[in-house]
This record gives sequence, structure tokens and C-alpha cells, in this order.
Amino acid sequence: MNKFEHKESFGSVFGNNKKQTESHPDFIGDAMWRGEIVRIALWKKRDKNDKTWLSVKLSEEYKKPETEPAAPASRPVINDDLPF
Repeated sequence: MNKFEHKESFGSVFGNNKKQTESHPDFIGDAMWRGEIVRIALWKKRDKNDKTWLSVKLSEEYKKPETEPAAPASRPVINDDLPF
């Protein structure tokens, strides 16, 4: 999410300015837990008595898949017995 280095057991969340649907979290962030970065997602909810509460989801840090370089196009081998 950012280049800030959290201390162990600390993190931060921010309003999700990319939220497009109700299923997207209202807040997103990350934290340091046992030496690993953990992603945090929070949704604002209301119960039947109209009290606000937060639903939380923790997940592993997203790592962009490494793409393998494209293999060079191979040339066809021509064996025509020419001396040059």
C-alpha cells in the first residue's frame, strides 16, 4: 500500500477513495504482524438498532505476480548442406 514501515503490531487504515460498489471496503490499510505485512479492510455496518459497527477482514499482503520474460522467437533450423 505504501512505503511507510510499521512497527510490530501497529498499522494504519485510510478511507477507500477507490470504492465503487457496496462490496468494496470503506477503509483499507496495512499493519505489521509477526514480521509480515497484513492487509486490513473495514466495512461500516449498522445493526437492527441502528448502531454503527465495523466488519474487519485481514489478508496477506498483495504481491504483484512476477512476469517471466517472453521467450525469444526461435528461428527454424535449415539444414540444406550449403557450404556457406
